[in-house]
Amino acid sequence: MVIIISPQASAVVTPSEKNITIHPNECLDVEFKIVNQRNSTLFFVVHGPSSERIKYNVTPSSGMVAPLGERSIRITFKTSAIYTKSSENLMFTVEKYNSSGFLGKESFVVHITLVPQGSFFFFFTLPFPENWGHWGSFISVILTWIIIGGILYLIFPLLTKLTRKTKTRLDDILVNILKTPAFLWVTAYGFLSASLYLPLSQGATDIIYTLYEIIVIIIITWIGYRIFRDLIIYYAFDLSKKKARGDLESVLLPVIEKVGVVTIISIGFLMILQTLGVNVAVLLASVGVMGIIIGLAAQDTLGNFFAGIHILLDKAFRIGDLIMLEGDEDVYRVKDVGIRSTKLYNIFAHTIVYIPNSMLANHKITNLNRPDTLIRIRVDVGVSYGSDIEKVNRILQETALEMPEVLKDEEHKPVVVFREFGDSSLNFTMYAWVDQVKNQWSVGSKIRQRIMERFHDEGVEIPFPQVDVHLKSS
Repeated sequence: MVIIISPQASAVVTPSEKNITIHPNECLDVEFKIVNQRNSTLFFVVHGPSSERIKYNVTPSSGMVAPLGERSIRITFKTSAIYTKSSENLMFTVEKYNSSGFLGKESFVVHITLVPQGSFFFFFTLPFPENWGHWGSFISVILTWIIIGGILYLIFPLLTKLTRKTKTRLDDILVNILKTPAFLWVTAYGFLSASLYLPLSQGATDIIYTLYEIIVIIIITWIGYRIFRDLIIYYAFDLSKKKARGDLESVLLPVIEKVGVVTIISIGFLMILQTLGVNVAVLLASVGVMGIIIGLAAQDTLGNFFAGIHILLDKAFRIGDLIMLEGDEDVYRVKDVGIRSTKLYNIFAHTIVYIPNSMLANHKITNLNRPDTLIRIRVDVGVSYGSDIEKVNRILQETALEMPEVLKDEEHKPVVVFREFGDSSLNFTMYAWVDQVKNQWSVGSKIRQRIMERFHDEGVEIPFPQVDVHLKSS
């Protein structure tokens, strides 16, 4: 850098800027010359800005330059403790005088890149001998961080033993999540701190720092993923089990887990792209347009997905419930509610039926498990005219009470109703409560079989339709 004082011009500064990189505890000199092309003596004073992180010394800070002579000026820079990578622009001004008075001033800028100093998460500065040189400092810092990593490796097992004594599993999960990422973070930071003591070029320094930022983003993304999966989803599953929300536990939470994992990984990937200099805003805009196109092309799939969410939130049924659909006499057990369709098991035909969620949401659904698993069955019986009504009532009651699946308490005991006088029979209906929905068909069959046996043993006739024809002679 040269400041030329010529008779024609006030001064020419070439070049007007200087770029330098300063490592921790490194002294760096910048020299410039004042060339006096006048036939008179030139006097100068050098002024510089104040800086909290950079110390400098100008030698000499003032003096004179003989006619047609030159003078070398040296600026020595040294940094204080630096914990983050940054840069500063320091402007220096040279004031010029001669025997007649003030001639003017000229300025130039020194661009300084500050390289971080090794520190343990910004809490303290690592000591190392200044006279070791660059490689000595590099080895010193590497060894120091190995010691720190070893201490950290010993601390986490102790924390694990302590957390096992607490009642909650929250601290156990957190310690297990942070153990490996913390060690990797310390290791990466140690290598970064050590490498920055080497006399690297600005390009190499930028590459190392970028790699470190990418590693940190990966570690943070991994921590976020583990906290979401092992903590948030874990407690959501636990809460679902306590509230007996089988649908939430079996269907909705796995969907939320998958969406959450994809979201966390996507955010981490976008942060890495931004670190590499990619314009994330433009990328997101492109993804948004693509999302609209995909959404239009997959309307049915999206409709089924949101219909499935609606079914679960509406609590029409839960996994394992027995249901009947409008216009269908079959009974189905709900096996799974997927993203696109619901899987039903036909308990009569022993087949699996897949119904699109949007179609199922528009059906009238009869839930045989609601409001509870009890169900009342109906058995119709006809006996011939002239039968003993009291005997029929007694047989029906006793037959129902013989079945272990039939409830016998006062509120749910079997009831027999003399319903009507039929064309060929006296018609009775017996109502009985069965303990489980799934037992209604087998219990009904057993009751009818047992009624047939009792009627046969006790002489109660079950009539069949008949017509009496009377012939009248003319």
